Parts: sequence; C-alpha cells; structure tokens
Amino acid sequence: MKKFFIFLLTALMMIFLNPLTAFAETSSLPAHTRIIAQNKNLKLYYQEDSAIFGIENKKNHYIWWSSPLDAEQDEIAAPLMITELQSSAVLTYADRNAQSVTNLRSGNSAEISTQEIDNGLKITYDFEKCGITIPVSYQLEEDYLSVSVSCAEIQETMSQNGLVASQLTLLEAFGAGSQEENGYFVIPDGCGAFIRFHNGKINSKSYAQKVYGRDITTVSTTKPAVTEEIYMPLYGIVKEQNALTVLIEEGAGNATLNASVSEQSLSSYDLCYFSFQLRGADTYTMAGDYGNLTVFEDGNIKTNQIKLRYYPVADKNASYTTIAETYRNYLLKDGNVSKKTIADSSEFYLHLYGGTMKAQSVLGIPVTRQTSVTNYQEAQEIISTLESAGIDQMSVIYHNCTNSGILGKTDYSAITSTALGGLANFNSLLDYLQEHEIAFYPAVNNKTFRSGNGYYTMLNTAVRISDVYSRQAVYDLSYGIQDSSAKTKALLSPQVFTNLYHKLAFNFKNKKINGICLGEMTSTLWGDYGKKAFSRDDTLHALQDSYQEIQDENLSLLADSCAAYAFPYADKISNVPLHSSEFDIFDEEIPFYQLVLHGVIPYSSPALNASADVIDTFLTAVSMGCQPAYDMIYTSASNLNDTELESYYYAHYAFWTDTAVQEYQLAKEILSSISDQLMTDYTRNQDVSVTTYEDGTQITVNYTEQTIAVNDIVYQLKGASDS
Repeated sequence: MKKFFIFLLTALMMIFLNPLTAFAETSSLPAHTRIIAQNKNLKLYYQEDSAIFGIENKKNHYIWWSSPLDAEQDEIAAPLMITELQSSAVLTYADRNAQSVTNLRSGNSAEISTQEIDNGLKITYDFEKCGITIPVSYQLEEDYLSVSVSCAEIQETMSQNGLVASQLTLLEAFGAGSQEENGYFVIPDGCGAFIRFHNGKINSKSYAQKVYGRDITTVSTTKPAVTEEIYMPLYGIVKEQNALTVLIEEGAGNATLNASVSEQSLSSYDLCYFSFQLRGADTYTMAGDYGNLTVFEDGNIKTNQIKLRYYPVADKNASYTTIAETYRNYLLKDGNVSKKTIADSSEFYLHLYGGTMKAQSVLGIPVTRQTSVTNYQEAQEIISTLESAGIDQMSVIYHNCTNSGILGKTDYSAITSTALGGLANFNSLLDYLQEHEIAFYPAVNNKTFRSGNGYYTMLNTAVRISDVYSRQAVYDLSYGIQDSSAKTKALLSPQVFTNLYHKLAFNFKNKKINGICLGEMTSTLWGDYGKKAFSRDDTLHALQDSYQEIQDENLSLLADSCAAYAFPYADKISNVPLHSSEFDIFDEEIPFYQLVLHGVIPYSSPALNASADVIDTFLTAVSMGCQPAYDMIYTSASNLNDTELESYYYAHYAFWTDTAVQEYQLAKEILSSISDQLMTDYTRNQDVSVTTYEDGTQITVNYTEQTIAVNDIVYQLKGASDS
C-alpha cells in the first residue's frame, strides 16, 4: 500500500510538472501562467487570460515579459494605450474605399485561440471587425524565442469590401522599461546609438525608421531628410544586468524600427519594437477639389514570412557590446557569414572617378559628351604615385569607368570608354594592378538608367503603387521641392536584377576582371508595384541571388556601404558609417556596426578628404578600427562644374597624396596587429575614447590633444594634415 501511494504521488507530480500542461509553481508569477516549454537555458511562460509571454533565463531566473504585468496601474496611459501595452499583436488594416487605415489591438479587438506545437504555441488572432485572421507561432529554441508568421496563412475575408491588412506589430511592449528600471535601447542607426530609458526627451520625435532605408520607388514631393540607414535588422535592450537582442530572420525588407521613451510613448514605459508593412501605400495629388489621394498595394501580401528571434542574455556586465556579440554570433552560426579578415593586414581604399557627361560647344553647337575626369593612364599614375610614396597595400574602386556607366545606361558589359583611353589602356591598367597585386573593383551602380543595352524606360522602369513610373526627382537646394526644370531619372525595376547580374558576372570574369563593386546595390532596396508586383523583400532575395552569381564566378565583391543581407557575400566593405543620424532622441553614439564586424569582414571609413575636418575624422576612423579611404581625381575641380561629379571638387589627387600616405602608414602601424581581432569593448568619456580588442589591445583616442595611444605607445597627430 505504501508503494502504491508513492507511485501515485510521483505520477501526480510528473503530470503537475509537465511543461505542456502544468501551471507555474512560483508564487510571484501572475495567476493562470503556464509553462509552455523549457530547455537547459530558458523557460517559456504563457499567461492564458491575457496572452502575455515570458522568457525566463535559468542562469539568473530573470524573466522578460512581452507586456508589463502592471500596465493597468499606469497613471499616464489612457485606457486604449493600456490595452495596446497588453496586446501581443496590433493590426493596422486599410479601407481602400475610404482611403483610410485603422488600428486594432488583440487585447480588445481579437478572438484568440491557441494550439500546442513543438516547444510552443500557435496563437490565432481573429480580428472580426475587418475579417482578418493572423496565426502566429511562438517556439522556444535552445537560446532564443522564435516568433513567426507565414503570410500565406493570413486570411482576409472582407477584401472584396476593400478591407485588407496593411501593417502588423508583434510584441510591441516586449521588455518595456518601467520607471523603476535603468537601462537603454541599442539602435543600429548608422554606426549605432542608444536611447536611455526615461531620458526626458518627450518633446523630441519618436524614433521610426525603415530597416535598410526608405523605399525610393515612392517619390516624395519634398526632399527627404538626409539620415543614416539601419544596416542591421535588430535592436537591443539592456537593463538589470540583462540584455535582450531582437533580430529579424525573415521579412526585414518591409520592417520599421520604432522607439519612444516614457511619456513620449503616451505611457510611463519606454518602448522599442518592429512593425511590418504587409501592403504599401502611395499618395498622389489630383487637380481640383480632390487634393491628395491615397492608394494601397493591390493583390496578395507579398512578404512570404515574418520571423523574429528574441535572445535573452544574463550578464552582470551586460551592455551594448553584449548585443553586438549576440548578433555577431548569430551571423557566424546561422547567418551564413564567414570570417574574411587576415592577420597583420592593413589596406588603403582608393576611390577613383573615371568620366562624366558634360555639356560642351562643338563648332558653336551645344552637345553633351563623355568627358574624362580620371582616364585609365591617369588612374595608373595616381596609383603608382601612392605606391611609390609608401602605400604598399591597396584596394582601388574605380567609379564611372565603363562606357555604359558614364552614359547612365544599365552597366553589365564591361565595355571600356574611348574618352578614358579605350581597351588597350584599360588592359594596361589591369596588367599593372595584377603585377603589383593591387585589388581592383570597377564600380557599377544600376539604380537609375537610360534606355539602351537591352533595357528600356518604357518596359523596365519600376512602377509606383499609384501605377505611374518611378522617376527619381531632383530637388531645389533652396526650398527642398522638386526642381521642375531638371530631368528626372528612371528607376530600374528590381525584377531584372537576376538576369542583369548574371550577365554582369559572366562578362567581368570573361574580361579577366577579378573584383567588382555594385555601388548602392549592397545597401538600398526598392520595390516594383506594377502588374507583376515585386516587394522590397523580393528585391532583397533577388540581390542575394545576384551576389551568389558573382561569387560563383569567383569574383571578389566589395560592398560600398553594406546592409546585413549582403554580409555573407561581401569580401570587403568600404564607406562604413562613422556617425548615426543624430536624432534628438538619441543619447550617445556608439560604433555598434564596427563592434559586430571588426575581425569578421575588413572595412574602411568613408573618404577622409570628403570631411570638413580630416584629422578629426581620421581619429574617429581609427577609434572604430576603420582602414583609411580617399576620393581622388586627376582633373582640376573647374572641369567638374555642371556635371554629376561636381561634388568631388575637393578630390584632386596632388592635394592629398602626402596626407593620405601619412595617415595610411600611421593606421597600418596601429591597426594591422588587430586586423583579425574581434572588438570587445568601446567607451567614450567626453573627448576620450577607448577601444578594446579580444587580444587585450587598447586604443585610446584623445580628440582634444589629437593623440592616439596603443597600450603605452602614444602618437601625436597635430599638424599631420598641414602638408
């Protein structure tokens, strides 16, 4: 009998502790909270009456909740905002007939049903008001929570009445910062920045920027603000000796990163989250009394899947470096990124500019013709001069060096320009570069185009949601409005990318060119919303297929600025950001981009001589582990007037040779020993920054004194650019 009671008690305990059925024992947990799944690292909770999730890190038993548990007690938030804080899904639906959008919150506008799946739950949100049903899977993995939506499973039963899904936000309040907590959000804007909890900047604009930049298919009537880009699809939260990294695995091309501090968020909480555009919208102006009209994207939802990962890390020294380390580990383990850096290496990145179209008078007749800025022989002369002066390792990026590139046509054939010296001189340049083991990257930038080479503006221009061609406008410098007297440029449809870059990879390899730079095609996304609609996510995948074509031809890819979707394919990156967008809501800039990539992919600064203060920019570049880069041309600045290259008036090579050589040699002495080392820490106190690498090397930059200290060796820069 005694054995029977022991057996019964054991069986009851096993049932009670089964993670799929048991209610949590911990008395501090909310009522009706259930353990959904657990492993050796994490435990996933679900509160059934509110659809709130919690992730417990078993290392320190800290729980990250998807919504504040005491949101109802918030004295600042209105009832509707409290409902939003408690909602695990917020749907924005569009009414095509009324040309309006409406937000619905799962906390008060959705019927919620659950289904058990492997290591988690599948929750279906049924928004009856608009007839839209969205199933979301929440699954616990080894060290993260996976949240995913298969967009093909989204049902829209009232689409015939014009009601369709427009935007979806999941877990908006995950890890929200309360008034009792100190912490900050890590924002990968440009080089990176962070926003401290309740920083008091309630009169500033909340942060809201599209991942990978705005969709340029939609042409703004006024000049968009000049900002940095979100190159990496993630954000981080640091608080209470814990860090949470939230990254997008699928669907980043249609995501927007949002952040707001307490009060600014219309609540007492600090919030950071992603929202996903399911259908785009476009606004155009009608004559008469119609004013501005808004149209929404036709057809089905173009994004295939939305998938996020939530990585909780317990660390008493948790900081933004923890977020960077988590993301770097993800890239190396699951993001198909491999280390490309080489030990004891330092390289100079030289940007040359070949030719441009310029209006000239021929026998009194005005014509526009190809004009040389740096021809093939002159390019060789500049390279030879720098090499003789002491730059012994170099990557040369040659812009506008092909016939099509100068003419503004689709550039894939590698046909040389007669204005730059023709095929014989180009081959002579190639031979020189190969003999001297100098990496060469002709640059092509197939963003806008003129008809020719098999691609025509009537057939291959991207179409806006408003069903008109996307023509990239020129804006008046004084007023920021479109300049009606300037010619617009046709935006190339991304639907042609796969075929275009297949031909490009073949032709470049056939011409014995071993490297290529794709210009903005490693950092810019846009869609084509014509009859065969192509979303930004479609463009992202088409570009990745194109990079693979280039890789299959054994061409080295240098990314001139690089978004995360190009990381697996880039051998080098130039023009990495040294600053953030410097929005008012930001509290401090950090080299987050560099913390992730240093020791993984070699990278350079933007052109140092393009900055107003070369020494200060050089100091910043060194503090962020950047190799130096320069813009150079051979012709005089006056020859650039009224051309597309006139912004490079500063770049005449003779003015910069000595400075470039000095800075390269100093950068080589400082940075070469840590070229393959991971960056493990960065701090800045007023005008002094300290960067630490995994081998223990510390580089201290004093901006006031203009000095760089490497461990105990100090280098003085004052007067370095006087020559």
